[in-house]
Amino acid sequence: MRIATGGKLLNFGYWTKDITNPLQAQIQLTKLFGVYGSFDTAQTILDVGSGFSIPALHWIHSYSNLKIYCLNISLKQLKSANSDILRNQPSESVNLNLNSIPNIYNRIFHINSTSTSMPFRNESVERIAAFESAQHFKPMAQFIHESNRILKNSGQLIMAMPVMTNDSDLMPFSKSYNLGILAVTWASEHYSVRMLESLLLKDGFELSKVEYIGENIYGPLAEFYIQNRDKLRSEITKEYPKFLEIILYKSMVKMKVAFDRNFIDYVLIKAIKR
Repeated sequence: MRIATGGKLLNFGYWTKDITNPLQAQIQLTKLFGVYGSFDTAQTILDVGSGFSIPALHWIHSYSNLKIYCLNISLKQLKSANSDILRNQPSESVNLNLNSIPNIYNRIFHINSTSTSMPFRNESVERIAAFESAQHFKPMAQFIHESNRILKNSGQLIMAMPVMTNDSDLMPFSKSYNLGILAVTWASEHYSVRMLESLLLKDGFELSKVEYIGENIYGPLAEFYIQNRDKLRSEITKEYPKFLEIILYKSMVKMKVAFDRNFIDYVLIKAIKR
């Protein structure tokens, strides 16, 4: 997504009638995830796969009592996030004034670690968020097991992620073929909802809520790119080779077809430790 938007938000975005560009959609999905995760009732959140920490900054801006630990395997992204906070400039286009966030330096913390070996003691965290990052975790079972270990009883694991709609653990060749170029450009694991549910239940979680929101994700994003391709191509090819834009365009088209044919979806999942 960064190649198309130029910003540091890395999610697909959530499109409604009042959304006019990908960055607005990304901020919308960030806000939606906070509402879905009931962040207004949380005090401490572990954000696993936090990227450049832009979502975390939006959340502590919206929820005044919230403290967030941003855990990320990319030290480069964590350093960039720290630098942005010190410079009071998370992104040229995010439109977020960090000076308006009370006590910011004591409310957001950066940790360089993996999703499968998190440096937290047992039963020490009340809520874990994986905001469009869990599709990169491997093995997923180990991340879920680690989440169970460090969550307090009745703690919540909240995820937002693209998923396959097939029920097998490994994507069969026929589904891979139907995804076309998206099977290559979707640079992550291809988990199905049933597989995720099975892993969560096996590790002692109770599924609280599952929402399918692909309708507001894939089609509108692809349509925006197709309708604005000339302008976007001009911007993208200033920094990247032309063939990357061609791959991105074909991926957008195939992504829309894949959703329309019910090969992929996008889910919000909330699970409670029991």
